[in-house]
Amino acid sequence: MHCIKFQVYHGGDIYDMVLSTDSSDPSVADLQQQIERQFHIPIKNQRILFKGQDLHENQQGKLRRYGITNACAIRVVGHKEL
Repeated sequence: MHCIKFQVYHGGDIYDMVLSTDSSDPSVADLQQQIERQFHIPIKNQRILFKGQDLHENQQGKLRRYGITNACAIRVVGHKEL
């Protein structure tokens, strides 16, 4: 089991999040699923930003490809479904 810890900026607040995965190089889709579970923001409503890059546009892209490692800060834009 591999874990990556993030700081997630959403709605003016900062949250700690841990992505646990079997893969040593998780994908954007793995990150989106964890955001959906933890913050209740459906994948279809998510925009994930990291250093000016729109991660949500390439769900199969690997986080390492974007330079995302342990302790990175990402920004999530999106609304929870009621």
